[in-house]
Amino acid sequence: MAEKLRIELPRHAVLTARLGALMMIYETTSKVIDDRFAFVPTEQCSAILVGVLAQAQRMFPLIDVYAFHFLSNHLHLLIGAPTLRDKSAFLEWTLREISRRINKLLDRTGSLLEQNHCIQVTTLAHALERLRYLMGQATAQHLVRHPAEDIFPSSTPALLFGKAVEGVFQYANQAPMTLKVRVDRLPGLEELSVKDHRALMWTLADDLAAEARPKRKKAGIRLPDPESLRRLDPMTRPKTRDRSPAPVVHGPPEHHDEWHEVHGELRAAYTVSTRAYHAWQADPTQVMIPWPAHTLPPAFSRPRRARAGAA
Repeated sequence: MAEKLRIELPRHAVLTARLGALMMIYETTSKVIDDRFAFVPTEQCSAILVGVLAQAQRMFPLIDVYAFHFLSNHLHLLIGAPTLRDKSAFLEWTLREISRRINKLLDRTGSLLEQNHCIQVTTLAHALERLRYLMGQATAQHLVRHPAEDIFPSSTPALLFGKAVEGVFQYANQAPMTLKVRVDRLPGLEELSVKDHRALMWTLADDLAAEARPKRKKAGIRLPDPESLRRLDPMTRPKTRDRSPAPVVHGPPEHHDEWHEVHGELRAAYTVSTRAYHAWQADPTQVMIPWPAHTLPPAFSRPRRARAGAA
C-alpha cells in the first residue's frame, strides 16, 4: 500500500473565507474507462453530474468547491479539504454515485471511472492558474470559441455570470430534488467585490479564448456544432489520447522537492506501521504502531463517517 501512499503537506494549508478554517487545496482528475464519452453533455447526463456534486456538498459541508468541469470523457474538481480523510470521503462518495447513476443512464455495468489523480495545490497563484485551466477545458480542445459558450456542465456560468448551476438528485423511491452547486470563492480572492471578482474571471476567460484562436486557425480546426457534441455515442472514444505526466504537486520547484522528501519519510513510517499491524494480526500481544499523521490510513483503521446531520 505504501507505493500508492496519499499524503498532504499541511504547511501549505490556506484560510478559507466560507468557514474560516485551514484547508488544503486539491485538483482532482478522474477519467472514464477507455476514454469513453460517457459524460456526453445531454440535458439528462448534465443534470445527473451536477446533481451528484450538489448533493455531495450537502453531505460533506467541510469541503469547498472552487471550480469543476465535466468533459465527455473525464472530470476535474478544484476543491478545499481540511484533512485527507475529509477529501477521501468526499471523493469516494461523489465518484461512486456518479458511476452508479451514469451506468444506469447508459444501461451498462462495471467500472466507469479510472483511479482518480488528486494533486495538492501549494500556492494561491497556482490555485488561480488551476481554476483558469478548468475554465478553459472546452476552449483549449477547440470545442467552443470562448468559455462563456461552454455547453459542458461546469462552474463557468457561476464564475462569469453569477448564474445558478443546478442539477437533479434522486434517491430510490423518492421525489427528485433540484439542487444548486455552491461555487466557493477561491482563497486569496476573498477581498474582491463581486464586480471585481467577476471582472477577473472574464479576464481569464478572454485570455483563454485569445490563446486558443490562433492555434485553432493554424490547425485548420472548425468548431463543432453544439448539438453534434450532444449526439456523440457515449461508448465511442477519441481517435488519439494525449497524456502528460502528472506532477506531484501544483506549485514551485521547491515544493516538488519538499513533497518527495516528505513522501519518502512518511512512506517508510507507513511501512513500519503496516508491518506492525500484520504482526499484531498473527500475535495480538504485539504492539500496534499508529499510522503516521498526514497520510491516509487503510480503510480498516479509519472510523466510519458519521451520517450527515447526525449528532
